Amino acid sequence: MSLWNDLRGRSPLTDPRSLGSSLLFHVILLVVASLAALSVAVPAAPERSRALRGELDAVDNRASKDGGGGPGERGGEGLIEALPAASGLTPRGEGLDPAADALLAEILPTAMPTDAAQRALPGPQTSGLGVLPGTGIGGGGGSGGGSNGGVGRGVGPGTEFFGAREHAGSFTYVIDCSGSMATRNALDVAKRELLASLARLPSDATFGVVFYNLHATTLADLQGRRGLMAATPVNKTRVRSQLDAIVPDGGTDHMVALREALKRHPEVIFFLTDADLMTNSDVVEILAEAGKTRIQAIEFGRGPEVGSSGPLKKLATSTGGSYRYLDVTSFPRR
Repeated sequence: MSLWNDLRGRSPLTDPRSLGSSLLFHVILLVVASLAALSVAVPAAPERSRALRGELDAVDNRASKDGGGGPGERGGEGLIEALPAASGLTPRGEGLDPAADALLAEILPTAMPTDAAQRALPGPQTSGLGVLPGTGIGGGGGSGGGSNGGVGRGVGPGTEFFGAREHAGSFTYVIDCSGSMATRNALDVAKRELLASLARLPSDATFGVVFYNLHATTLADLQGRRGLMAATPVNKTRVRSQLDAIVPDGGTDHMVALREALKRHPEVIFFLTDADLMTNSDVVEILAEAGKTRIQAIEFGRGPEVGSSGPLKKLATSTGGSYRYLDVTSFPRR
């Protein structure tokens, strides 16, 4: 009964153990609440920004030789290094290498308005650095005439004979070897110029050679065929080997030689003669048979040129070719 009375006489407010437990609990609760409030009130330390620095290799945007540009190679390839951003430094601001900054500004995309981007969508899409490849068409040629010669019209391989220049795919050389061509070794001069002209021709061109006096002699290729032959080194050597048999002799028949050459329908005829006995009626006949062949005429004369409207010049200019006059007395003697 005494124990019951003792317990009944105590309350939580008068019990020391209850008071101690309550105090400890409230202290812990206060500490937890303080820590939570502190974590909300104090902002997190800002993370230091980082800038990117790129080492860029050279971009090769040079055009190729077939015309048009080639794609740039290895553009932007290199080591990407992350650096802490210093005060006042930005990826495109001061402090970066100026050359690298300019290159970055050129290759990095810029912002585009939404409507502009939508309009750009249907266009052709490209990727990578460099210049878009393209195609082109080029060529040369021209026309000329007169006693000083000129550049012949046409397309294809080009060559020249005594200053008369032409571009075509097929050529025939018609060279006078009559007795009058013995003056000042004119025929030897003609042979040397023939070989020089043939040397300029590429192998995809064709050519023929006709020497004439009263008769026409067409040189043959390695198989013995007479006419147009490919301008290969073998055929050029074959022509050289036949030149020693050609000597100045006899009279002159221009018509037989020109008709022999026109049978093969070359695009261009280089016609060399001293023009003895050529008449205007001969010119009319040849013009009727020339078709689309252009005739480049070279006249070997004696002394300064007299007049400028002879039959040979008429023949050349009427076919779209040119005319040249050369004084054989200026050639070296034997």
